[in-house]
Amino acid sequence: MARSYVNPITKERATILETSAQTHGAFTYIEVELQPGGGNPVHYHKYFTEQFEPVVGMLGVHYLGKELYLKPGDIFKVPVMDNHRFYNPSDHPIIFRAKLEPGQPGFENFMAALFGLVRDGKTFGSNQIPFNPFYAIILLKWGDTQVDSFFFNVFKPVISVLYTLSRKLGYEKKLLHKYVID
Repeated sequence: MARSYVNPITKERATILETSAQTHGAFTYIEVELQPGGGNPVHYHKYFTEQFEPVVGMLGVHYLGKELYLKPGDIFKVPVMDNHRFYNPSDHPIIFRAKLEPGQPGFENFMAALFGLVRDGKTFGSNQIPFNPFYAIILLKWGDTQVDSFFFNVFKPVISVLYTLSRKLGYEKKLLHKYVID
C-alpha cells in the first residue's frame, strides 16, 4: 500500500511507491507532486544516489551550481556527495519520480516524520528545522541530508553523540510512534 505525505512548506505531496523493504534494499521509489514555487533547500547525500524522472511538467534541478530543466522522458541521477535541490520552475503543478539507490528505510522514516512535524506546526523556517533539537538530530541521521555550510560542518562531529543520546532519551521511539508506525 502506497503512503502519501504532504509538506506545506516545500509545497509537495510525496508518495512512496516502493519501499526499501519491498525492493529488498535495492531502491526506494517516490512520486512527488510539486506545486508552483515548491522545492527543497540545497543539500547532498553521503549514502545514496538520487535519480529524477519528470512525469508531468518540467522539473528544475539545481546541480553543482547549474540549473537543469528536465522534461518527461529525461532521467538525471545525482551521485553521492553532490550538492543539489529540486524545484518547480513553472506556474502549474508538476509530478516527478525519485529513485534512491540503494533503498533508504531511514529516508522513508525521515520523510514521514518531517512532513508530519511540519503539518503539526512543530518546525520553523524554510529549512523546516524541528523546534525539538533531538528530533532535528534524528531526522538528520535518518535522512542522510547533509548541508555544505560552516555551521553544519562544525556541528557534524557531535551529531553521532547526540543521536545516541536522542535514542536513549526515547525521542526516536516518539517520532516513530507518532509519524511512522500506524
